[in-house]
Amino acid sequence: MTTPDKKIRTRLRALKHVLRDVKTNGLLNKLCAELKLEFSIADTQETILWGDHIDFPLQYPLSDNEVAYALLYTDQEKGALAADLINALVSKDIEKKKIGNEVLGLYREINMIYDFSEKLSEKIEEYAIAEMALTEASQIIDATHGMFLMHHAEPDEVVILSAFGEDEDREKNIAEQNHLLKELIKRGTSAIVDLERIQANPALQHLKAMMYAPLKVKNRTMGMVILGHADAKEFKAAELKLLTTIALQSAVAIESAQLFQKGLKAAQEREDAIKSIHQVSQKFVPTEFIKSLGKNRLTEVSLGDLAEKEVTVMFVDIREFTSISEGLSPKDNFLFINSFNKRMGPIIRKNDGFIMQYLGDGFMALFPTGSQNALRASVEMHRALEDYNQIRAGKNRAAVRVGIGMQNGDLIMGITGDVERLDAAIISDTVNTASRIEGLSKHFGTSILMTEKCIQKLSNADEFDFRYLGPVKVTGKQKPIKLYECINGDPKELYDHKLKTLNTFIKGMELYFNQEFAMAAVTFQQIFKQNTADQTAKLFLNRAAHLITQEIDDDWKGIQAISKK
Repeated sequence: MTTPDKKIRTRLRALKHVLRDVKTNGLLNKLCAELKLEFSIADTQETILWGDHIDFPLQYPLSDNEVAYALLYTDQEKGALAADLINALVSKDIEKKKIGNEVLGLYREINMIYDFSEKLSEKIEEYAIAEMALTEASQIIDATHGMFLMHHAEPDEVVILSAFGEDEDREKNIAEQNHLLKELIKRGTSAIVDLERIQANPALQHLKAMMYAPLKVKNRTMGMVILGHADAKEFKAAELKLLTTIALQSAVAIESAQLFQKGLKAAQEREDAIKSIHQVSQKFVPTEFIKSLGKNRLTEVSLGDLAEKEVTVMFVDIREFTSISEGLSPKDNFLFINSFNKRMGPIIRKNDGFIMQYLGDGFMALFPTGSQNALRASVEMHRALEDYNQIRAGKNRAAVRVGIGMQNGDLIMGITGDVERLDAAIISDTVNTASRIEGLSKHFGTSILMTEKCIQKLSNADEFDFRYLGPVKVTGKQKPIKLYECINGDPKELYDHKLKTLNTFIKGMELYFNQEFAMAAVTFQQIFKQNTADQTAKLFLNRAAHLITQEIDDDWKGIQAISKK
């Protein structure tokens, strides 16, 4: 419970902050001039905080409805209005700081989870994941002992993947306690163990405190993470929550590692199949490409034929392709890709574009007629996928999602190679940029991502709905690129959410670029809470929360440097 003295100190700090604020200072001076009012403010020890003297007959307390923390001195009853105004400003300042602290706490937890997930993504061995999990847990939770246990179905036993803390009988105790550990793992729950249970177990005599969390993924529990302390201490619920989070993320990483090791050979076969498909597709040249060179048939083209065109370049990528194709034979992979392409190709052609190159798990398309048709095709492809996914759901197959990135600009189309081997080629920085934009769509969590150039080339921008995501600087580019998300391709529920919160999102971006990071984080958090599928709002929530504690350069413009291609 907050004591009166602490409340007074808090209010006084807020009052001094308000009075030092240039904008507030100006408003108070203007108020005095308008009301022809003279007043001073002093704390309860009569230390003057505002004004020149306190020799006034009237006093109005500044209080939190319980205890006065300062007094306003004046000779007019209108001073009560000024006291109420200052009280309100102080309350607002305290509320703002409270929100900032809450956002900072949320950021720290999110940042820990994000950093740990990023580190896990680099590990493919079970023991390395186990070591990292215990290292991370011991850095944020005070513990002298820890174990990362796995239950192996064959043979039916619990084994140690990693551990820390002195315990000479660890292996022996695990062997003797295997039955109990299997039961705990089977329950799949987290718990803080009370001292009586610890003391009753001979294998735990070296500990005075203990808690554990399951390695749980989907409906399966594969092991557990245990933390203990040799001294008498009380693990908190918040610490158990963090341990549970680490354990759950570790479980996902372990499962991925197991699938990777188990399916390494099959993955190689799938990769060979995709390469084969790609090699076959290279033998065919789109008719539209030939026509762009001023030719009617492939037999008419010659080495060195070329044409310069302004086009919109689109890259389409099947999200989570490895997960979708998991367990498929090379033939089934081939059939899946063909099934996908035969649905997307007609949509591209319908909107006056053509597929220049198939990339196995996606393709590159060109739109000589510009970004309006490219964007229409993008939205239509997402709609077609909704119908396709209904068919796949009836066959118990995973849904297919795509990410689309596009850029508008000039490029050279031509025939290159030698007299024995000709190939259709395009040469342009526009293609590289479009590919980068598609890659950034994963980073921003968008279904359709495009540059400002594409927006400027739209013949009817009102046909679509956009959210501005700010400038980014990608590797190899000197100038930043301004990005926009088109939300029309999102599933209906997510689209309705983004449209409904569009003005709030715009406000959040304005706060972000004005360096009001705490309020920006609060704004993006409001959007994300309404629909947690809005990954773009989550990204800017994390980014704004991170910047709250950072030193910002005077020339900061919100440009994000992206090093990944």
